[in-house]
Amino acid sequence: MVGPDREVALIERSKVWMRQLMWKYEIPGRLRFRAFSSAEEAVRFILEFGGSIAVKPSEQVGGKGVKVVADLQAYLSGEKRDALSRSAGRIAELVKDEVKLIIEEKVDGPEYTLHILTDGHTYLPLPLAQDYKHAYEDGIGPETGGMGSISGPGSLLPFIIEEEYGRSVEIIRLTIEAIRRETGRDYVGVLAGQMMLTGLWGPTIIEYYSRFGDPEASAIIPRIEGDFGEVLELTATGHLSRARIGVVEKPSVVRAVAPLGYPLDRRMASGHRVWLDLPRMRELGCRVYFGSIALEGMQLITRGSRALELVVIDEFGEAVRKLDKCFSLISSDTRLIYRHDIGSAIETQIEKAEIVRYTYKARERAGLLGVSADWSPNGGLW
Repeated sequence: MVGPDREVALIERSKVWMRQLMWKYEIPGRLRFRAFSSAEEAVRFILEFGGSIAVKPSEQVGGKGVKVVADLQAYLSGEKRDALSRSAGRIAELVKDEVKLIIEEKVDGPEYTLHILTDGHTYLPLPLAQDYKHAYEDGIGPETGGMGSISGPGSLLPFIIEEEYGRSVEIIRLTIEAIRRETGRDYVGVLAGQMMLTGLWGPTIIEYYSRFGDPEASAIIPRIEGDFGEVLELTATGHLSRARIGVVEKPSVVRAVAPLGYPLDRRMASGHRVWLDLPRMRELGCRVYFGSIALEGMQLITRGSRALELVVIDEFGEAVRKLDKCFSLISSDTRLIYRHDIGSAIETQIEKAEIVRYTYKARERAGLLGVSADWSPNGGLW
């Protein structure tokens, strides 16, 4: 089986355990945090702390429930305090564990994901990917399971340099070793680091997944040259050192297609017919992967979530052009959600990364990489 057992997969299930592990073993890219057993405790701390933080559920809840509070909101009005209390309460309701909420220091920068396969001894890093979580153009709207992703060129992304890729690999390798030291068990399978390039650390861990991310995998796996199934078998059987893979140099762009109503109203998004000209889409160089959609009476019927993923491997500009043509070959009896901006505006991300890079490099030269301080007189994060 290609996948970790329940004990070591705690790295995904518990954000608190993950953060504690990173601090215990002094793994780079770690964020300061505090954990709370109730929304009331968390809100009280936020009001006293007054810094920029991210409020999250302490366990995985399907990508929902993150609330960011910026320092400019330090002195919240009564209405904003009530809204914050309601938000924290909704997050806490999603969590079954005794520890309900985790508050982390807020960081900013371009996000990306690195997947590493391991049989417990050998590490095989895969190409980077970046996913787009929000439902609508320009990163607005509710968070989803992912409306698309990009990967490449090569093993990188346009805004991540080779040195940062190497540092990201080292962070995940050190985490896997820490899991072994903490649990006494080998981690076998894939560990995906959801990362951010920040001025605090450079490569920084936001959270871990003990599985392939979607739609990141749809951008990564089609670019792997060789028998990826064999690579997975070598991972499961402890012979990953024998694996050899190549990576297609051209990047890939993935865009999801979902019915109106997703992700907030699955009933509204269910039961709609979808038509597509699959032969013509393939002629255009577009791969189509079917998701939350069923074949009923020779008709494709939506089931409430992302119905399709369209994938093109080509230079970004050409990939975007092909994807838009392929999307025009899809129709439905409802409105379809589809983000035209995925794979576009790459220069903006490159510029943002350069600003962040200048900051963390300056901190590194000054010996301040990963060092942060609280200005709050009431005490800050752990």
